[in-house]
Amino acid sequence: MTLRSPIPSVIGIACLLACAGAHAGRPMVVDDATIVDPGACQLEAWTQRPQGQDELWAVPACRVGAWELGLGLGRIWPDASDAYHLHALHAKTVFRPLQPNGWAVGLTIADQYRFGSSLAGDVTVLVPLTVSLLDDRVRVHANAGWTRLHATRQSGALWALGSEWAAAGPLTLTLETYGFQRGHHYAQAGLSVQAIPDRLALDAGVGQRLGHGGLERYATVGLTWALPGLY
Repeated sequence: MTLRSPIPSVIGIACLLACAGAHAGRPMVVDDATIVDPGACQLEAWTQRPQGQDELWAVPACRVGAWELGLGLGRIWPDASDAYHLHALHAKTVFRPLQPNGWAVGLTIADQYRFGSSLAGDVTVLVPLTVSLLDDRVRVHANAGWTRLHATRQSGALWALGSEWAAAGPLTLTLETYGFQRGHHYAQAGLSVQAIPDRLALDAGVGQRLGHGGLERYATVGLTWALPGLY
């Protein structure tokens, strides 16, 4: 979520969907209709570099009852001499659990705000839909949502569409597109590798703004560490 521009850039749109921690899984931006198991937690951490700007994020989340609750911590370097921090809170639930070859739908509510200010920030509400295909080797995700940017008092619709494919062994391939009603549209391709099955996954992705060849390209690398049965 950008706090400086009335029209979000790639960093702004991606964070509106993903930096609150509620998404289909690294490196994807699109949200999915699943949450962590009861008594489990997970940590997602990543860095990305859009338009020469560096970002570092860590997003722990845990299951509490029917909800997944998360706290995102981000550090943004717009240039070499300056940096600021962002925090993000999210709550996510699923109304219909996902089964192989079935579908699921949920609700995500998130708030991202600048460190040192009040909790009044960029508020996002998303409805994620996930469809499982080919005995769960392929998952397709669609998002429809709304966001309000605190700094500019603007609001508008968010959307995202993506898929992930369990290609071979520990490798998963991802492809997605996403955008904001008042901003630009982007596409991203990525991959994830299970370094430790069901515990540690490493990922990488590349993306860019659509229709403007070469402009607003970015790259991201990260990890997901699953912590089952903590309580």
